Amino acid sequence: MSTESTTPASSSNVRVGIGFSPEMVRLERTRLLELIDQINASDIDHVGVADHVSFRGGRGNDGVSAMHYLAGLGVQRELHAGVLILPLRHPTLIARQLLDLADVHKPGVVAGVGLGGDDVEEFTMVGMETKERGRRMDDALAVLLELLEEHRPIDRDGFYPTTGPGLKRGDGRPVSVLVGGRVDKAHERAARANGWLAAFSSPSRFAAGAARVRELNPTARSGYQAWYGVGASGRAHADDQLRAFYGMEPEPFARYVPVGGSDDLREHFEPYVDAGATLLNISPAGDIEQAIEEISTFAAAMHARVHSTGP
Repeated sequence: MSTESTTPASSSNVRVGIGFSPEMVRLERTRLLELIDQINASDIDHVGVADHVSFRGGRGNDGVSAMHYLAGLGVQRELHAGVLILPLRHPTLIARQLLDLADVHKPGVVAGVGLGGDDVEEFTMVGMETKERGRRMDDALAVLLELLEEHRPIDRDGFYPTTGPGLKRGDGRPVSVLVGGRVDKAHERAARANGWLAAFSSPSRFAAGAARVRELNPTARSGYQAWYGVGASGRAHADDQLRAFYGMEPEPFARYVPVGGSDDLREHFEPYVDAGATLLNISPAGDIEQAIEEISTFAAAMHARVHSTGP
């Protein structure tokens, strides 16, 4: 594979990324290297991964491990998690993994985190009660942010007691933390971090959430992520992916899933950009090479759009 660095030329405030499903991360190595080369030569700004420990019958993938793996394979873009289910693990361990990744992956690391809850058994698998997940999320987020902020002693109790010298780090870029979720409490948590990451929301609902986050923290950014059905058969591809991932019929999700090509992506996502989204994560279902081409074309359009009109 190529080793030449090809960073996007635009300094746009809107960043567009492609999401790698667990199935994509597990592709045969030579195939995955080909896709990474294509991404490195594109206008795509970042590569994202999902995270589940045991989802819908035991499926899943560890998001931080996946980011480390992609970094080792030569991804030359920021690596994003969308989202790590934070309460399932001690936040000190996650902080160490993220700091280690940031040290070796110079393009940067963005950690989306959330409280999960779509599958009760994901919590019982690690000995937790789902009714505690909100309080666990608050405690874990506080520890994570403190450990990532700077190296200093820490002394916190709660669900994740953390006492000691803190975590030393190298010279990597600071890890940015975004909080996922749609309820008001998620907006409050996002304002304590670096921003908010939404999904399955209408543009108007997203606009209200983004406004609330900015009200609480004017420096916080807001992002949006969605599935994408690629090409002329995009609806069928997306429906199959949603059935496989969520174990339910896809009709309730259809309006949140763009299908087709780059023009369709632009039509779908521009209202979110107008509402304040500066980060877009797009997870494709269908032909991956075509998806990279379409998302890259869309990313270039977003760069040019913001470059010409301003944020």
